[in-house]
Amino acid sequence: MHTSQKLNQFKKKTGKTSPANAKKSKINDENTQNPENEIKHTAENTFQNLNGNSATDIIQTRDSPDSIENRKDSEDLKTTASTESLHQLSRQLNGLLAESSALIGADDLDTSSVEELERRNQDLAALLEKHSQANEQLNLQIQQIRDHSKNLQGQLERERENFLTKQKQELGPLKEQLQVHIQTIGILVAEKTETQSQLNQSQKLAETRFNEIEELSGRLKASRQRVADLERSLSTTSSSSQQFQKSSKDYAKDVDRLKLDLYKANKSNEELQQQTSELSGKLQAKVTECTGLEQSIDELKNKLEMAELYSKQVSSHQDGGQESLKIVETLKQEKEELLTKIHEYTEAFQRVSTEKDQLSEQYQQYMDQLQGHNKKLTEQITSLTEDRENLLTSQHDLESSVLELQRRLEDVDSNNTSANNDLILQKDNEMHQLREKHEDFIQKYEGQMRDNVQLSRLLEEKEDKITQLEDRMSEVNREDGDKAHLLESIQSNKTALSRALTQNKELKHQLAELQNGFVKMSNENMELMTRIQSEQHSSKELFCKLTQQEDELRVMRDALSVKQSKLTDLELSTHEAKKEMYQQEQLHDRLRHYEAQAQLVESLGRELHNSQDMVEALKTQNSELRTMLIKATSHKENGHTDSEEEKKRDDVIDSLSSAIQQLEIERNQLVESLKEQRELSDSLSIKVSDLQEEVVQKSAFQSEDNNVVSRVEYEQLKQAMELIQNKYMKVMRDKAELSDKSDELEHTVLQLQGESETIGKIQGDSETIGEYISLYHHQRAILQQRELQKNDYISHLAKDREEMSLKLGELQTLMMQLLGEKNMLHNYHEESSITSPDVSIQPHLSQEPMVNGTDWPDYTSSEEDSDSEVETIVGGQEGTTDTLGEETPQDHTNHNHHHHNHDHHNHEHHHHMTKDQRPDKSKTSENTEGTATKIMNLLSEISHNNYTDRTVDHNFLPCKYCKGRFIMYEGTNIVDFNQ
Repeated sequence: MHTSQKLNQFKKKTGKTSPANAKKSKINDENTQNPENEIKHTAENTFQNLNGNSATDIIQTRDSPDSIENRKDSEDLKTTASTESLHQLSRQLNGLLAESSALIGADDLDTSSVEELERRNQDLAALLEKHSQANEQLNLQIQQIRDHSKNLQGQLERERENFLTKQKQELGPLKEQLQVHIQTIGILVAEKTETQSQLNQSQKLAETRFNEIEELSGRLKASRQRVADLERSLSTTSSSSQQFQKSSKDYAKDVDRLKLDLYKANKSNEELQQQTSELSGKLQAKVTECTGLEQSIDELKNKLEMAELYSKQVSSHQDGGQESLKIVETLKQEKEELLTKIHEYTEAFQRVSTEKDQLSEQYQQYMDQLQGHNKKLTEQITSLTEDRENLLTSQHDLESSVLELQRRLEDVDSNNTSANNDLILQKDNEMHQLREKHEDFIQKYEGQMRDNVQLSRLLEEKEDKITQLEDRMSEVNREDGDKAHLLESIQSNKTALSRALTQNKELKHQLAELQNGFVKMSNENMELMTRIQSEQHSSKELFCKLTQQEDELRVMRDALSVKQSKLTDLELSTHEAKKEMYQQEQLHDRLRHYEAQAQLVESLGRELHNSQDMVEALKTQNSELRTMLIKATSHKENGHTDSEEEKKRDDVIDSLSSAIQQLEIERNQLVESLKEQRELSDSLSIKVSDLQEEVVQKSAFQSEDNNVVSRVEYEQLKQAMELIQNKYMKVMRDKAELSDKSDELEHTVLQLQGESETIGKIQGDSETIGEYISLYHHQRAILQQRELQKNDYISHLAKDREEMSLKLGELQTLMMQLLGEKNMLHNYHEESSITSPDVSIQPHLSQEPMVNGTDWPDYTSSEEDSDSEVETIVGGQEGTTDTLGEETPQDHTNHNHHHHNHDHHNHEHHHHMTKDQRPDKSKTSENTEGTATKIMNLLSEISHNNYTDRTVDHNFLPCKYCKGRFIMYEGTNIVDFNQ
């Protein structure tokens, strides 16, 4: 409830005192008085909005994006250095103003609090824009990765389709060859049937010729016909064997071609594997580079933090306990960050391993498909070889049948010769008269028998030759089959060996990668363990040093109290009088110096007003140019062009370029004058800090001097401080106005340059105006989305802040309880009573956390807050420093806020403990351990925040006077510089 009331007060105050609302209220008052002014004002606002948004959308097209980015970097470096110095000066001076505002009244408190809250809101808005830009960039990267994955899937599907089409194309000719072989087999079967029919006919002829025994000439003719038939069958068998050889050669060629295809496919697979391995190696190298860079960054951050902590420990001995707790908190945060990084690395390693497994499974599936295809081809080859062997067996069967038929013919001839001899013996008894004739016939018969024997010998020799030739053919066929089997076995062995070698290489490479990864992980774990042990040891040493320093401080305080009692009041009074005189002289000199500088600031303000008038004139010229361009585009659409209008355009563009050059010269002069003023303001801030130290020392001496201050001295000091504050506030306000005006001038100059250079390219295009309007509407929608995101983010930040304030209050109570348990609370109160000055002189110290009028963190109260959110946002540092910069001022303010709330309670608790008996050491140690564990749990809860863990893209620096992204318009192409 308390924080919500404060937020409502803040909204009311910002609504009343913010410059934007003040301007709006003035404009509304003027508009109510004059309706004509209201119409003019609305028209001017709409036109200025169009100019601003168009200037941010359209940038120079002549220069390259790299040169534009380099100019932006150089200009941002100048502005960041100036803004950082201004913020530091404003913080130091606001500390003085806060001290003086407690003396003067509550009005100045409200104004300073409102200004600081407005700065806080600006910083939060910048952070919101950075978060939203980072989210948009991440969404774009995710979309690119998805598109890439879709392209890869499409490529895989195309390769599969190509492979299937190749398979179909290769199977087509094989099927055609099989059909041709089937046709040849049918032809051979038809020839076999024909030969069988011829054999039947020859048998019938043999039966008819058994009756013609007497006609030997007819028998010889029949034998010659049989020999001719046998020769024909031999020629047919030889031709069929030649055909079989040709078909076997064709099959061998097909097998070789298929083997070459397999070899090419294996080569392509090996190349793909090599590409995947190279890509994985590149990924691993990049991951190692990123890890190395992150480790170096973390080491540098740790060194910086340790150096800052060590400097703070050496400079401030009073806040030893609090700094030790901060060191413990930082160490725990670093430990948690290291653990999160380890988890991220393990997850990345698991992802890589799963991707490797998926690739190996895909490769195995592809190899299984190829093996199945090879098996199908081998089965087809085996079926063809079986058909060939069947044809050869059928040929041998035919030859054996021919031999059996020849044997049968010889048996028939032998039977016919025995029957003829019997008939001749019977006729010899009956025919005595024809003996002489018979002897002649016998002689002839014997000659013919000799001829027949010779013919039979010749036939036997031919049959032997035929059997030898058949044996040779069978041997040759066997040798061919053995050779084919040997070649196939050799090639299969070669492929198996090549596969085994590649698999062994892959396994060795994978083993080496696994070993390297395991070694890296083990080394990283060892390094982390050593770092943790060293940090624990250093924390223990720091705790011991802190205890020793506390003891030394106690001894020194006792000695100081003894020495202060010995000093005389006369020496103090004389010393103080001399110092007061010297300080008054210095104050008068510095006031004169401030008056001289105020005159310089006024002159610079006049120059800035003149430059603003020039800028307004250029804006009016720009509006006229736009109207002329619109008219020109309309004339071009109608087809009417005039040379006089083109000359006018050229004259206007020349005048614009000259005006822009003059503005650049004036801008450079203003930048140089601002540099000089910043140097003067730095020297002034140093002098003011010296004055502040002197005033604090004087107040400390006065508090030690029994808190006695004269009324005249107090009034003189008050008047001098009021004069200094008024002069310094005037100078700083003028300086801030000058810096804002210079930024506005730079922004308008950039707009005018971009618009003047894009005029020439827009003249020839009529379609670009519509695209320009669509871009404008698109950016308006994006800005509305960003405003909604900003409101959500602010509400979440308010909730987180309330939770943080509650947790810090609990931590304050636990710390005071721990001090009470360690019997250190009395010493703490003694230190606070010694170091704190008199309440009557400096009442602002007791009201330090409420300087702003609200519960918001104070960025101007101390010098330790130099690394605040403003500097981190302007400087573009990393997200870790932003979160630290946000947490440290909150801790500081909440600590101050709760310190005074719990002071009285802890004092009463300590007084009660001194009255009562103290518990035993064992109970106190248990209590201290319990409170320590509670404190550590609270610190761990505070470190885990919802909105501080967000990563912000700090490389992008937003502009105060423009909204949306930088967009360069090149013809019909749009280039986004924030990506």
